[in-house]
Amino acid sequence: MLLALAWQDHAVIVAYLAGMIAFGVYLSRRQSSDEEYFLAGRQMPWFAVGMSVIASLLSSLTYLSEPGEVWKSGVTHIFGKMLAIPFEMLIVWVFCIPFMMRFRYTSAYEYLGHRFGQTTRRIGACLFVTMVVLWMGFVVLLSAKALARVSDLQVPTMMIAVFERAGISDAAASAQLLIVIVTVGIVATSYTMLGGLRAVIWTDVAQVVLLIGGGVFTIGFIAVTTGTWLPDWYQATSIHLTRTATTHALPLFSFDPFVRATVVTVAFNMCIWHVCTHVGNQMTVQRYFSTSDVKSARRSFVTGSLFGVGINLMLVVVGLAVLYFYAGQDIAIDRGLSSTKEQSLIFPTFAVSRLPAGCGGAILAALLAAAMSSIDSGINSIATVLTTEQHSVPERSHVGRAKTITLVAGLLITIAAYCLSFLPDKWGVVDAMPRTFNAITAPLGGLFLVGMFLPRVGEKAVIAGVVAGLATSICLGYFEQLAPILAMLGWATSDRTLSFTWIMPCSLSVTFVASLAASFIEGPNTARRDGLTWQTRDVKPNQKSCQ
Repeated sequence: MLLALAWQDHAVIVAYLAGMIAFGVYLSRRQSSDEEYFLAGRQMPWFAVGMSVIASLLSSLTYLSEPGEVWKSGVTHIFGKMLAIPFEMLIVWVFCIPFMMRFRYTSAYEYLGHRFGQTTRRIGACLFVTMVVLWMGFVVLLSAKALARVSDLQVPTMMIAVFERAGISDAAASAQLLIVIVTVGIVATSYTMLGGLRAVIWTDVAQVVLLIGGGVFTIGFIAVTTGTWLPDWYQATSIHLTRTATTHALPLFSFDPFVRATVVTVAFNMCIWHVCTHVGNQMTVQRYFSTSDVKSARRSFVTGSLFGVGINLMLVVVGLAVLYFYAGQDIAIDRGLSSTKEQSLIFPTFAVSRLPAGCGGAILAALLAAAMSSIDSGINSIATVLTTEQHSVPERSHVGRAKTITLVAGLLITIAAYCLSFLPDKWGVVDAMPRTFNAITAPLGGLFLVGMFLPRVGEKAVIAGVVAGLATSICLGYFEQLAPILAMLGWATSDRTLSFTWIMPCSLSVTFVASLAASFIEGPNTARRDGLTWQTRDVKPNQKSCQ
């Protein structure tokens, strides 16, 4: 597939892809029941679940964006993320995990049905599916861009001609991108469909090991070949940020909503993202459901959090090392990459261009691993949710239907990946995420948090709150695109882009406030809420599916 690479690189990549599919085939023999396919029999080891959680949440977006972000803001961005960790861990440990683990659900959205009603449950499921299709599409797109850009993939002339006849600019690059997107989508969909959640979790464990190995080897290689270490890399980064007018370290805080990011707003944004993800995202909650009890789920959470901290810090060090290799030694970035527009591609480009034969392929395999660890989770979770929503159809086992849904989900994600390639290039990875799939994260998480902590809110009120929160995400995220329309209506606007770090906090706040305000119009919720809110958590629930 990657004809510009050495044969050793080919061997590593092909062996990785073949191994993932073979493992899915091996585990497919055990997929006979719903609980085994969707929840791995609720007997997965806590350490494997923890590694799988962080593998799903990090993805190739983090694997590429963190080293690339160093070229923009040095270490201040990661400092903001680390600042959020104690707060998010406390909230998830104390509130989210023990509350959700009290129920023997397969799909997290069953809670919404019991707490509010079936309409809210369907809205939650639809929001989740939409979010995951966009999220996984984004993951596939970024991975495909990186692989296509650094590998010089050879595309058949006939395929290029088809793209040219369709009027697509830069037909060769578009054809390259499509080939890689389809390849990644097919492999991830195949082993997920065959092996179920057990395959997803165990392949995630292998992918975390590969991901860490690629980063650690890169750090060691640069340290040995240049005779330098972390202080030298940090100094070179500081000089680079000072010399480059288009990049700067993040300020501690600013009330100006047009400042791209600050340490405090990054921390606040990440805290909200993790809380919403651990309570309203099936990809995460399903893994905790696959453990045997609250104690195991909490151990999984701590394991995932510690791995997350370590991997993020490792990737920042990778970014510092690669920046020193090029900027610190006045070496032009390979393949003519721009340090201001293509930061996310510098790490894989370095791996292919500078590492020994075979090692570059291992880094690309690690990139694929980071992508597939999220894609398989997303596809499996979509199949789980949609199959659970159709349980009214009498059938002995739903595994067959789930595998069909898995194939369809993989196709939709592949299509979404190509469509997302038309997003504005100037946003970059970090800025684009809250404007695409993460625009849904806060309203979806808000659904669960309102259900947990606002007992008086009923179904109509919470739906109104979610609609308001989603509208807030879209309006803030696309403020620059909406500015001309607002100007035509006589409203004062700015041609500056609002900070991406305010999108989720504002969206979640609006969801809460709008839900509470609407509850005073609708009237207090009079339905029984035994065990379904934080205040009534000690009361035994009436639902058969709850403990």
